[in-house]
Amino acid sequence: MPGEINKELLRQIEIAALVLEKPDYYTEFDLSELFDGISKQTIRRDAEKLREIGVNIHSHKKLFRVDGMASSALNDLICTYLALNRNDIIKNLKLIEKKFKDKTLLIFVKILKAINNKEILELHYGRNQYGETIRRYITPVTINRTGRTIYLLGFDNDIPDNLKYFIFEKIIDINFTGRKSKIKPMPDYSPLLRTSWGAFTGGQEYTVRLMFSKAKGEEIKEKIYIETQEIEEKPDCVILKMRVKMSYEFISWVMGWGASVKVLEPVELKKAILKKAKEIIENY
Repeated sequence: MPGEINKELLRQIEIAALVLEKPDYYTEFDLSELFDGISKQTIRRDAEKLREIGVNIHSHKKLFRVDGMASSALNDLICTYLALNRNDIIKNLKLIEKKFKDKTLLIFVKILKAINNKEILELHYGRNQYGETIRRYITPVTINRTGRTIYLLGFDNDIPDNLKYFIFEKIIDINFTGRKSKIKPMPDYSPLLRTSWGAFTGGQEYTVRLMFSKAKGEEIKEKIYIETQEIEEKPDCVILKMRVKMSYEFISWVMGWGASVKVLEPVELKKAILKKAKEIIENY
């Protein structure tokens, strides 16, 4: 996994998030006060660093605004803030950005802070039969990435035995309540999630070895799909090895690579893919 992100970069991302949400609102003095009284010179250096990574942030009449940022830069900032691999592409980012617009980056910043502060969130998640949004009160635990999709995990109604997955693009709105969780101590779900693929956390673990063509292997090498993965380079191919729980989502992900991948092990995965392929053929 990527190493620890330095505090300077985290601050710069948080500054970008604040200015994106409220253009022409913050002065150097305001930002200095928000970040523990750092100097105005530091704020200027942070703005310069942001411009270097594709965030067009400038001060006009002493007020900051962002005059443009590519989706790729937003993707990089979110992945960096979540301590993901910067080369990852968040598959559902466009849908998330369409919903939250200029608040997108700030939403992730505030969720991470809510996790650290054990703050209960009010989610508007899905709609009932009358078209009304459904309110869910959750205690956020972590943001989990599987493949190229990211999920918010949390305890529904602040109950530690009621862990739920929430897909970001299905979240209609988030209210940061400021209320603290009553769960003490907070359970550690990292061992459970370490080999999970997607929203499925059960099932049997397997050692999976996938052989990719040399061309696709170059793409595979640059990405982190799961914490347990290992890369082995061969003269004519790249082998991706991992410990993972078998799930429908994982099988579909493997099949999505088509002829570019060959399953070396386990036999159970080979059989599952053959079964799916036969079902598809029977439809035609």
